Amino acid sequence: MKSKIFLQLITALFVFWGFFNPAAAAPVHENEAVRWANATGYALIEALGNPDLEQKYAVLDKMFQDDVDTVHVARFVIGRYWRAMTPEQQRAYLKLFQRYVLSLYKNYPLDFETDGIDFVITAARVNGDYTDIFCNVKLPENMASENLNSVTLEFKVTKTAGKIKIVDLKIGESSLLLTYRTRFYTMIKDVDEDMDWFLEDLETLTVSNEKNAEEKLLYR
Repeated sequence: MKSKIFLQLITALFVFWGFFNPAAAAPVHENEAVRWANATGYALIEALGNPDLEQKYAVLDKMFQDDVDTVHVARFVIGRYWRAMTPEQQRAYLKLFQRYVLSLYKNYPLDFETDGIDFVITAARVNGDYTDIFCNVKLPENMASENLNSVTLEFKVTKTAGKIKIVDLKIGESSLLLTYRTRFYTMIKDVDEDMDWFLEDLETLTVSNEKNAEEKLLYR
């Protein structure tokens, strides 16, 4: 169970970590990609290991805000429905989406020990406009099970405006970008493609996430 929660947390943290405008995409040299992945990975582990939940939220929020092009991400995950919204709905959605992003990871348990979590970059390869980074994450004993003691991740990164950003994360064969697009499409279809109702549902979900995070701070 703990290993499953860890995978869900990694999904939430990395799915929005850094997306970009594809027109500005450029591959990252393999050596630079490996250095960046090592530095970013250990920074994340350090942030997760901070026992002070308020400080942990602050650091992770800042990492999101510094590295995420939320406008592009928001438009990608909503896909063709972006054009179905009025300009007013689009503006409301973009503001709401940023709140949703920052509330998402806070729904997962963040009070676990990170001692024993380690990772190894096994390969980095340029692939067109992108660079694929392959990583094996070792789970600590308190998270590992007989059938799962490590996780293989694949990051797709690019460089835009001189900054390296993740554009996709795969756990096995599952692309998280497409997973979240599927989730949003389902929400929209559940309300018969009425974008006002979709925005209301997204607001309700976001507010619930934010309240849960506030309660964790109050009762930590």
